[in-house]
Amino acid sequence: MAPTTRQQQILSMLENQSVAGISELSGQLNVSDETIRRALKGLSERGIVEKFHGGVRLSRPSAEPPFEKRLNEASEVKARIAARAAQFICEGATVLLDNSSTACYLARELVHRERMSILTISLEVARIFAAANSRHRVIIPGGELRAEDQTLTGLQTIEYLKRFTPTYFVTSVVAGTSKGCQDFDLFEAEFKQAMIPLAAQTIVLMDSSKFSKTGLIHVCDWAEVDVLVSDKVPDEVMVQFEHGHVLLAEDACREYQDR
Repeated sequence: MAPTTRQQQILSMLENQSVAGISELSGQLNVSDETIRRALKGLSERGIVEKFHGGVRLSRPSAEPPFEKRLNEASEVKARIAARAAQFICEGATVLLDNSSTACYLARELVHRERMSILTISLEVARIFAAANSRHRVIIPGGELRAEDQTLTGLQTIEYLKRFTPTYFVTSVVAGTSKGCQDFDLFEAEFKQAMIPLAAQTIVLMDSSKFSKTGLIHVCDWAEVDVLVSDKVPDEVMVQFEHGHVLLAEDACREYQDR
């Protein structure tokens, strides 16, 4: 179930400051303490926040782990997925990369390709191209830097990128179910929802472990995804791709098209 507007406001505040008091939340949102407690009750029951006397914090097990840890998790699978996605991307394309760890692996593949235009909100992705003395044109938007994962965030970040029409929008999410793609972070979801209509094709990179997870926020339906790249895709997701492509990161790099 999607969070209410009040719950979204609370989660947005906790993303910025991690811990907050009940009175602090009620004051900033201009509602009663009891209204805040009711909103927190549902989030607590779903394991998204942890309540303590007089306050609340994000539940660390429910949120994504730190970026450096994510970069090192399932590294072999992510590298294979990135290599498979790179095979699909045409020379000379304009590629919008998100701030996911798998996008970093794809960046390492693309630095060796012929000149492309790269858009990204990830300073780590931009650094990968810069460190390789890449021939590619790299464009990053303005915005507020989120230090924990070197991501540029905020409304102006999204508005700046809306002026572009990329060939591919390449993204990842924290969870995939038969109903579509899900995420935890409000900005992540809003960013992805805004970018999908801009691109000629949307490519989702997702290792198979994410198909056993669930997220907080619905990002998009599978019908909005043109290409799914993974090491293994469950049948209930595979049947959603009559409209597009599923690329499996296997040694033989078998491609299932227009299934």
